[in-house]
Amino acid sequence: MSAAIAIVLIGGSPSAGGRRLSALAGLVVAVVVAVFGARMLLDGPLASSTTPDGWSIAACDVGQGDALLVRSAGEVALIDTGPEPEPLAECLRSLGIDRIDLLVLTHFDLDHAGGVEALQGRVDDVVHGPIGERGDERTLDRLADGGATVTLAVAGMRGEVGGAEWKVLWPQRAVAAFPPGNDLSVVVEFGGGAVPRSVFLGDLSAEAQRMLLRTAHIRGAFDVVKVAHHGSADQDAGLYEALSPAAALISVGEGNDYGHPRTEILAILDAVGAHVLRTDLQGRVLLAEREGELQVWTEE
Repeated sequence: MSAAIAIVLIGGSPSAGGRRLSALAGLVVAVVVAVFGARMLLDGPLASSTTPDGWSIAACDVGQGDALLVRSAGEVALIDTGPEPEPLAECLRSLGIDRIDLLVLTHFDLDHAGGVEALQGRVDDVVHGPIGERGDERTLDRLADGGATVTLAVAGMRGEVGGAEWKVLWPQRAVAAFPPGNDLSVVVEFGGGAVPRSVFLGDLSAEAQRMLLRTAHIRGAFDVVKVAHHGSADQDAGLYEALSPAAALISVGEGNDYGHPRTEILAILDAVGAHVLRTDLQGRVLLAEREGELQVWTEE
């Protein structure tokens, strides 16, 4: 594994070459790279160790699956668990996380809910997508047996994790167009409390993404988007244009059989000026917001 680095992104007005990029004063590491036709320096407090403090969003490297953390004022939300308990448990250990204040199970496919065993007795609240099978009910029962409060997610639901606010954008109540699963994945937005404005898109297909765009009344650019369905080809360019993310997280397994992330979504992200961060190439990814700057640390 290569040395940890931090990428400092300055969130300014978008330009023809993407968002404005720069670096902090007081440089520690003087490595210069070209991104979006601009130059920036790799440096900053997140680069000081293999488990840096100060992060607010983390994408765990769990292979072909999702497990993403949001942290604010000492409280933690986890969006999905990855396919197996041990990679999630290792990520939580390395980041010093003992308890999850909010668990969002976007849907119950193995690559999103297979690691739940690592959380037994460690979760306060669970919000989840629609139940499709008896096995989904058993997963929720185990969490409830461990002391968690379990609630079905619907658009408009909201709450707080530390100083950050979260809001469910999808699914709408009683959506009949899709069965439980990918297209009824819970989509949740976070922001405030030192957390960059971010949205996590589950496994939505292009059709569901278009419905989300019509119903969620998205306003203004996002700092971070978790790309839908590990970067599949089935994406709606209009949604990503509306979100206008500075950074795009793709949680994906190295050498996966699906060809994720596909060239179609990479082209969409390039067109909207998003800096792509991939767990298959970069391992665990941590992000922090400081004085309007988005800082990014990667393992590889």
